[in-house]
Amino acid sequence: MASRNPPQVAAAVFAREEPGAFGRCSFPLLGRPVLAYPLLAATHARRVGAVFLSTGSDRLMDMGRHVDEVRILRRPDEKPTVLEEFRRTAEALVEALGGAPQWLVFLCGNSPCLLSGTIDNALALLDEVPEADSAVTVAHRHEFSPDNALRLRADGRLDPLGRLDLSSYAYFRDARLLIVRPERALALRAPYRDFAQLLGETILPVFQEGGLADIDYSWQVPVCERWLRDQGFTDRITPYGPPSARPAPPRAPAERGERHVLVTTVPFGAIDPAPLEALRNEPGCRCTINPLGRKLREEELADLAGDVDVLVAGTEPITRRVMEAAPRLGLIARVGIGLDSVDLGAARERGVAVTYTPDAPAPAVAELTLGHILNMDRFVAAADRRLREGVWHRHMGERLANQAVGVVGTGRVGGRVLRLLQGFSPRRILVHDIRPDPDLYATCRAELVDKDTLLREADVVTLHIPLTPATRGYIGARALADMKPGARLVNTSRGPVVNEHDLFEALRAGRLAAAAVDVFDEEPYAGPLLSLENCFLTCHMGSCTRDCRLEMETLATDEALRFLRGQPPRSPVPDDEYGLQAGGDG
Repeated sequence: MASRNPPQVAAAVFAREEPGAFGRCSFPLLGRPVLAYPLLAATHARRVGAVFLSTGSDRLMDMGRHVDEVRILRRPDEKPTVLEEFRRTAEALVEALGGAPQWLVFLCGNSPCLLSGTIDNALALLDEVPEADSAVTVAHRHEFSPDNALRLRADGRLDPLGRLDLSSYAYFRDARLLIVRPERALALRAPYRDFAQLLGETILPVFQEGGLADIDYSWQVPVCERWLRDQGFTDRITPYGPPSARPAPPRAPAERGERHVLVTTVPFGAIDPAPLEALRNEPGCRCTINPLGRKLREEELADLAGDVDVLVAGTEPITRRVMEAAPRLGLIARVGIGLDSVDLGAARERGVAVTYTPDAPAPAVAELTLGHILNMDRFVAAADRRLREGVWHRHMGERLANQAVGVVGTGRVGGRVLRLLQGFSPRRILVHDIRPDPDLYATCRAELVDKDTLLREADVVTLHIPLTPATRGYIGARALADMKPGARLVNTSRGPVVNEHDLFEALRAGRLAAAAVDVFDEEPYAGPLLSLENCFLTCHMGSCTRDCRLEMETLATDEALRFLRGQPPRSPVPDDEYGLQAGGDG
């Protein structure tokens, strides 16, 4: 029933359903559809008195009904222009409210990176400028039409559309948030192309950190997920809602005799709860799971580690600072093989034991490596993308039997790659390692060569070396220039082993035909390699097979339990790893 006293502010979220697995409004982020986030922002803004979901999709209507206080505006299935959609929604909203509010807030259903506080701040800004016609979120990106450019004036306002010389520094409205006077939306008329008739003459800018806007492509998902986690969202909680929905307060320090195990790697126990149950059932043991549900930063881990005796660790930075904040820490049990995230020197100085699970992830990483090589040879991912875009193009690829494969590092993973390659009979197999294994090379018909020869003669180069001071930037501009023209590169070892900027330039310039990357300097990755069609990316998932992940968790848990019971470790980090990290040969 229409209200005789409409609220001062009403909000409308536009949402359109799309076919396929990646629906921009219905794709799950942290367990919720993207649409949930702008609806939550609107319903929790202090001054928004009514929130509407404007959509023609029954599926999205069902999603909207799961957010409290949201009303549904069913719109026709036809696709009007954006401005015509604003006018129609404004008309329906005013009719539903029984009158016009002071302000209309428009949000996009596929724009998750907006908080209720941003809406509140924008409304407060409008209060300070009584003559203002609108407020819009703006970004510096030049990816929009020059017709939509705006200039920030000295008085903090934006010049209206169509009055900007693009030789100056431009802003563009990014459609994340738009607040307008209802009369301007109601007065919109065809041809519905001129945004100036909606925004008016006095436009106030709204800025937000991160430069994030809508989710238009699947590669933007990890960037938005990271932003949401940084703002306090998890798969169970949001920064909104009653206190009961917020995280529990920190637990009091451990009682005398109680031992505290902190599991920082996530997920943990998802494949099989047995490792987690073993820790929780150990007498005198209190087990805590990473409360943030993501890779911890150094300062976050230091805050959590104050009374910890054992860390069951992932790849988060376990630095000297972290150890100094954890005076009771006695064991770091790495779930995995890489040790670059642990300050081994500081651990040894403080008497902290370090264990790892070096063999468990190797089969999975080796198989993913081979998968990346085959994908680059036969354009599997590229063909999939093109076909989904309606392009039937049969790529002409290469066979491994006609190529020279270069394997850098022939230990646990690299050695398995050599064995897997035998089924494909490459023309040549070149290997380079500071610790050669002649028997392995003889069995696998591999030639031991120096680094320069391998780079110069291999058609595909795959890296399987640890990250140490000697291997950081192992593949940079010079190495890439030395590689065979048209060669391909695979990195499933550690991100900083390859200089990402130099790799981007080599791929963009065509010096390399392609690259496949599973590991990055900063994860989740959101850098320029995403823009290259000839770079194939995976999400640090080399060890992510059910059997290998469970074995890693089981072995690390066993080390933690042995420590709590006063037993010696089964797989301590060997002495030479300490030397490598200190700056020895890589």
